[in-house]
Amino acid sequence: MTHDDLSRYRAGIACCELLMLVDLSTSTVLMSDSDVHFGQERLDHFCDLARSVFSGTFAATGTAILSGPTGSRVFVQSPDDAEEMICGLFGPAANLGAACAAGADLFQRDRMA
Repeated sequence: MTHDDLSRYRAGIACCELLMLVDLSTSTVLMSDSDVHFGQERLDHFCDLARSVFSGTFAATGTAILSGPTGSRVFVQSPDDAEEMICGLFGPAANLGAACAAGADLFQRDRMA
């Protein structure tokens, strides 16, 4: 997956404020895309949040959405490596179903490349 792939994904989903590809096994943000600069501390916090959502007794698998009044955080795991995932920060008007589907499609296209 390239940064251009990530940018096209973000541009194709309305209200997507931040998109990251992360590796949870190393707590590494592999790449990110946004209109405004998000500091490394904020990116690392988002990565830590993903780890907590996908580990422990009530761990999510595949896709998870955390929503609140100011927006949502969407997490989509790679079908090939559960430690690799796309994490997105979306405004309150975002179509989260479309965001999840586009994330899965992005991994599928990467798999076929």
